[in-house]
Parts: sequence; structure tokens; C-alpha cells
Amino acid sequence: MIKKIIIGIGIIVFLIGLAIQVKYIPQGYAKFIEGEGYITFMAGIIIIILGFAFNLLAGEIQDEGRDSNS
Repeated sequence: MIKKIIIGIGIIVFLIGLAIQVKYIPQGYAKFIEGEGYITFMAGIIIIILGFAFNLLAGEIQDEGRDSNS
């Protein structure tokens, strides 16, 4: 449940950053990374990645039937 919330927040932040950055897309990459919403855009990507890695970070990895001796 928490994983879905984190990913949802990340998607919202990503889309807000992308909406701010749309005007800089045709001007090239250098202008894009200097734009007003670049930090928000990148923060959204990072939050999405953390959402996917939440189980690893929270230590909730389940052993999927593997023998501990192998």
C-alpha cells in the first residue's frame, strides 16, 4: 500500500515538473536542465525509483521458496 502511495506521489511530482519544463523542450537539453521545473522533474523520477525499491529499503524481502543452502 505504501509502495503505491510513494509511486503515485512520484508520478504527480514528475508530471508537475514536466508541465513546467514543456516550454524548454524545443530549446535543447542545455536549456532544459536550466529550466525552472528541472529539479521537480528529477525529484519525481527519484521518488518513483524509491517507490519501486521500497521493499528493499524497508527490508520486506520475502524468500521465494529458495533453499537457504543454495
